[in-house]
Amino acid sequence: MNGLLLLAGAVACPPPAPFQRVSARAFRVRAAVAIPVVVGAVVLAALVFDRASLVIAGACAAATVVWVVDTRRRSRASERRSDAAAVFLGHLGTNVEAGAPLLDALARAAEHAPPAVARDVAHLIHHVGSGVAVAPETPEFARIGTLFSLAATRGVPLSRLVAAARDDIDHTRRHRATTNAALAGPRTTAVVLALLPLAGLLMGAAMGANPVAFLTGGGLGGVLLTLGTALVCAGVVVSQRIIEGAAT
Repeated sequence: MNGLLLLAGAVACPPPAPFQRVSARAFRVRAAVAIPVVVGAVVLAALVFDRASLVIAGACAAATVVWVVDTRRRSRASERRSDAAAVFLGHLGTNVEAGAPLLDALARAAEHAPPAVARDVAHLIHHVGSGVAVAPETPEFARIGTLFSLAATRGVPLSRLVAAARDDIDHTRRHRATTNAALAGPRTTAVVLALLPLAGLLMGAAMGANPVAFLTGGGLGGVLLTLGTALVCAGVVVSQRIIEGAAT
């Protein structure tokens, strides 16, 4: 029954709000400005330091580190918002089942809402009170607004819809926790593989060679440094994408 209720809510979902389309367009504009600036800075640094291979390799490595850190930050923020949405839905369902009007139930549930979803809760209350749709930051809150509309137009009890949405979020959280535990090994393997080139450099230095000077001295060493760094960075990005795909 919960699955049928959620399916009905999904069918009734409206198209993306204008705010979401504007945000995506603004992101593309920022990317279109940032990419030429970064490329120009790399080229300028290569000309100034007269070590193009070293600058390009360092830029690739720095960009990869920034991408990995930002990806993990956004993933953790999404998990916090999802957990907070489940807490809010639990309080909302309790208030609705107790017979409180929708606005009163929202206001009472908002008192217990975690800070991660405080803005979405305020937008939701504004949407219910004025009818003006506001694009939420948390995907679960877009579903909540749809459930409200479904309950009003189709006569489905709101308490059952809220309970079904919360059960779905809890199922997603359990699946995510189980998958993350199962992927601990592959994540460790990916880190070890990414660090193997550094281990090779240390082994070469221990054997009496000077691989760092060869790689940073330009010529063939510079070409190998650039290609090797690019391949390692590509491996990190691809492995991260594969692990993320398995986790969802």
